Amino acid sequence: MFSDATSSRPAFSAVSFPRLGDDVSAGFEEQARARGHATGYTDGLRAARSEVEARVRRLEADHQAVVGELRAKHERAVAVLAAATRALDDRTVPVLADAHGALAAAALDLAEAVLGYELDDEPRSARAALARALHEVDVDLVRVVRMHPADLALIDAEARARAGVRFTADATLSRGDAITEFPDGYLDARISSALERARAALLRENR
Repeated sequence: MFSDATSSRPAFSAVSFPRLGDDVSAGFEEQARARGHATGYTDGLRAARSEVEARVRRLEADHQAVVGELRAKHERAVAVLAAATRALDDRTVPVLADAHGALAAAALDLAEAVLGYELDDEPRSARAALARALHEVDVDLVRVVRMHPADLALIDAEARARAGVRFTADATLSRGDAITEFPDGYLDARISSALERARAALLRENR
């Protein structure tokens, strides 16, 4: 009895081996892609940063230009205002000086008119002359008070006694005038002298 030779043969099946080359290649490719992505990302960041820095520099330059222009405009405006102020002063100051001079002259004219009116009241004028002659004066230092004879006649004996000084008539003086003499000088209480002093003071102020 013969057995079938084929039935005694061992059974073989196909064996599949992993393709190591493909896996390694895939790993390398993945790493390469990752490195390329990282490199591209880094390059992109650098480019973006460079662009931002360039934009910041442009903005700073624009800002400086605007500030410079505004400063120049401000300086021009200040210069124009200063020039306008000087021009206005050049026109106004002489006018004001003339106006002050006119007012001073008018004030003096008015003062003279008022004094003339007061001089018409002879008793009052005489008393005013005496008051000016002794105003803030130490009577112990007074040698004599000179007055116009007509004014002196209007000062009664009681008023002379209260004054505590010696009087003398002086026809060279005008009505309403008086001069107080001291050992080392005199007090000019004449109306004309007072007006001249006032006129000189006003003229000095108007220069």
